[in-house]
Amino acid sequence: SEPGVQVVELTDTYLHATAPTVSPPGLTGEAGLDDLEFLLQAEDNVVLYRSASRTSVFVYPLTQPVSDRNSNLNRLQKIRAKLGWSELGQQQTGSSFL
Repeated sequence: SEPGVQVVELTDTYLHATAPTVSPPGLTGEAGLDDLEFLLQAEDNVVLYRSASRTSVFVYPLTQPVSDRNSNLNRLQKIRAKLGWSELGQQQTGSSFL
């Protein structure tokens, strides 16, 4: 279990949780949370999942948000590895602009 993870909603086929944002540091309250969602499609033996930052941080004068340093991707890869899930489709590599 990860520190600070809170289950928001849980049903037979859906899980929504929040986790503290790793990067960029210093965000607090709702802005400092990432959302994790898991949707079970039992008939297909598939779980759809995602992890996303609630807040994008921009540094003036840049018009591109500051990277999360692939923290959401790394979190999902860790969960997937721990549960023994295989990855379907194209392998995700994240941003090379850290």
